[in-house]
Amino acid sequence: MQSYSLYDIIPHTKQSVGYFVGIFENTPDPNIDWPLRHDFYSLVWFTKGDGINVIDFNEYEISANRIFTINPTQIHNWKYSTDTCGYFLLIDAPNAKQLNIDFTNPFIDLKAEDIRFMDEIFKRMLSGNNQLSAIAYLLSLLQTSKNDVRKSDTTISELKKLISENIDKNLSINQYAEELNSSDQLLNQLCKHETGMSAKQLQLQLKITEAKRLLLYSFFNTSEIAFRLGFEDSSYFSRIFKKKTNFTPSHFGKST
Repeated sequence: MQSYSLYDIIPHTKQSVGYFVGIFENTPDPNIDWPLRHDFYSLVWFTKGDGINVIDFNEYEISANRIFTINPTQIHNWKYSTDTCGYFLLIDAPNAKQLNIDFTNPFIDLKAEDIRFMDEIFKRMLSGNNQLSAIAYLLSLLQTSKNDVRKSDTTISELKKLISENIDKNLSINQYAEELNSSDQLLNQLCKHETGMSAKQLQLQLKITEAKRLLLYSFFNTSEIAFRLGFEDSSYFSRIFKKKTNFTPSHFGKST
């Protein structure tokens, strides 16, 4: 599957800027293949409309004053009503790193008291007035606007990133713990609290999600995918995949 850049989505963006702010309903749909994967971070605030947003095989309802966030590598597709309105912000990886961005929740529902401030921030960014400082303020506001979504622990966010970066390896939880200056026990406790899974279960879930992506959007066979995900035995990979999805790898693509 092709990974699109910010400049593929918004061709007229100045490449030296590294981010783009736009009005959802005023921006033409890009000439790309859906579903898609992109190498930048995206944030979309729907102020009006309804529909379904699909992120990594999970469906989420589009509704007013819901902000969706998507990280690089995640697969994304959506279908929304013709009256849908809102704003969006796209940030390339270097700028995201500078701003310490790593979205940990697929969406955030804005509190009523934060809607006016959010609207003012986007209008300021659209005017080109101190955009980077406005982006930083917007991100800090989102951190305080989470209601039903649990606050993500930084350590678990870093663990997910490390697992994704080493998805082709079968590193032990102890190795990840050492990298994070933690211990197996503490990492498992944090993981249980934040995700309801052990660190090992989280590692396997991320590998299964990547397997789904590769099965649907690549030309690799089961053995090649198993190797790319750190499984030495493709038959073992197939058994684990079926246990987690109720499909064999060869039948998964045909079922979707």
